[in-house]
Parts: sequence; structure tokens; C-alpha cells
Amino acid sequence: MTSTGHNTKGEHLNDTRPRPLRTIGSIVGGLTALVAGLVGSGLLTEVQGSATTGVINAVVVLLGVFGLVVVGERKVTPTSDPRNDDGRPLAAHPAEVAD
Repeated sequence: MTSTGHNTKGEHLNDTRPRPLRTIGSIVGGLTALVAGLVGSGLLTEVQGSATTGVINAVVVLLGVFGLVVVGERKVTPTSDPRNDDGRPLAAHPAEVAD
């Protein structure tokens, strides 16, 4: 690291950008470790721990799919009613329209 707060690759170490993948990974890892700790201490049975971990994984997958759909919808032009960014209907170029 240099005296300017950059590492040797030139990346700034105090970057304040949102890191959603790191956040979700930390939350899921923390919850999974918590469940494992509860099973290890005897507060949950192994079956309860497995079920809880399964629910956590299912929620993560559903949120991931939902996020993918939301992001993808903004980037795809529907073929049933194509419109530009201003909301005007898209039309074929006059040279492409068959008479």
C-alpha cells in the first residue's frame, strides 16, 4: 500500500461503492455459521439445522432470480410493443417495409 491509500495495483482501498455481492455473501455466511453453531450447541437438531439452511439457500436463490429478472427487463425490448427510451413506438425503416 502506498501513502495515498492505494494498493500496489492502483486500486483505492477506501472505495465506498456499494458491494451487494459481498453483503449478501456475508449475510448468508453469517446465517449459515449461526445455524451450524446452534446445531453444534444442541439448541437445534441436525434435521432442524438442515431445514433452516435449506430455507436460507432457497431465499437466496429466489432473490437472485428476482434481481436478474428486474435488471434484465430494463435491457430487453419487448417484441409485442417495442418503444424507444422516450416511449415512442419503434418503426421499421421505410426502405425495409415491403410494399
